[in-house]
Amino acid sequence: MKKKKFIIALSSFTLLGGMAIGAGAAPILEKITANLNWGINYSISGKTWSPVDQNGKKLAAITYNNTTYLPVRSVGEALGVAVDYNNSSQTLMLGEKTDTTPITSEKIEVKHDSFVTKDKQFTVQDKDYQSGVVIKEVFLSQEFTLIPEGKYQTIELSVFPVKMNNTVSLKVFDGDTLLKEFEINASSGKQTASFDIGGVKKLKFTADLPNIGFDSQSVFVTGSYK
Repeated sequence: MKKKKFIIALSSFTLLGGMAIGAGAAPILEKITANLNWGINYSISGKTWSPVDQNGKKLAAITYNNTTYLPVRSVGEALGVAVDYNNSSQTLMLGEKTDTTPITSEKIEVKHDSFVTKDKQFTVQDKDYQSGVVIKEVFLSQEFTLIPEGKYQTIELSVFPVKMNNTVSLKVFDGDTLLKEFEINASSGKQTASFDIGGVKKLKFTADLPNIGFDSQSVFVTGSYK
């Protein structure tokens, strides 16, 4: 609830930063004269902070009519609030969305024998999940990366053992920070988790065998963003 209150307040005094809004579709735009205010210092939870764009270039606040406007994407990322923009409807979206988006709708980086699939031999579990990622041939270590680009507030995951003779440890990281760990084996069945990813640009998944084994394991991962 606290975060939702912040989102409402944020929209009233911030400017969109690091996003492209089509000027040609905006007869509602009004030209103003404002100043870039480089004299403002920032502190978040007691720590010094500076707003930057997607390339790491420092940004300034804008002062207009005695009101200060901040770049919303930079502020959102710093506070763990998802920021997205729908260009067709010119809608700025902050925080959790009402609709879900499959994880396979965004970019995914896979390595080695892992792959994105719509094959029903994997996607049909307790229901048809339509698509997901198969982590294949987990012998010592496998990994893949989801790239939500900071557009979503939460992720809901479902994990299934596919070919399993040993226990696999599946971990989800934001950089070096561990967000979630699953222990998967033949008897574990479906495992689910939902957790906050506000402002997160990349989620790295690693699959390892805690105990050395000689049989490769396979795991199916699916889910959605909000």
